[in-house]
Amino acid sequence: MSQRNSMIEYVYQSLKDAILFRKIAPGTQLVEKTISEKLSVSRTPIRHAVSKLQQEGLVTVIPNRGAFVVEPTLEEIRQAFYMRKELETMAARLTITKMTNQHLDEMNALVQQERITYAKQDILNYIQVNKSFHLYLAQHSGNMFLMEYMERILDQTNVYLLLYDVFQDVNMTHSKRFVEHEQYIEAIRNQDIDRLLYVIDWHINGSLHYMQMDKPTYYSLDSVLEA
Repeated sequence: MSQRNSMIEYVYQSLKDAILFRKIAPGTQLVEKTISEKLSVSRTPIRHAVSKLQQEGLVTVIPNRGAFVVEPTLEEIRQAFYMRKELETMAARLTITKMTNQHLDEMNALVQQERITYAKQDILNYIQVNKSFHLYLAQHSGNMFLMEYMERILDQTNVYLLLYDVFQDVNMTHSKRFVEHEQYIEAIRNQDIDRLLYVIDWHINGSLHYMQMDKPTYYSLDSVLEA
């Protein structure tokens, strides 16, 4: 990796960690001068890093104002999860009769990976495994547009989960997150579309419930970045 790319990656990872580990609040401005001084880098790698974060949906760039950590409204979040529910419902209807025992075993394996990453508080990997689980039916639907749109909406809702989900259950072993995924699989095994659609609806509503929109322990950008 060239020195230039290394500096971009360094800035990118520093900012991404500050956002995803909730050290800085949604809506915080990513001031180039502050980042440059704290990380001892020039403005160029900062702009490239911010561009990468913008592509991932973590940062919003407003012309003539600057870059800000994304701060969706509650209504935007609700709309995104509603769209996700509709797409996942479509995937369920198209795919439930196509699922074999091997498919169900693969879905069960994803649930076990979820448990492992969650237990380790490895939230970034947990999110990726969770995405694989929820994308699974769309991937086997035979509809490439559904798969594309499902992946896009999962990426978007996962940004919201990373920003706002509490990610702490009182009893993680029996967490509703995993129990509902197991119910999801069981409904497919029984070819019970009504039950599957009910679980999808309940699960997505639960995801909204887990959100914690207020967090009193955010810090300033200046205090969380160190060279």
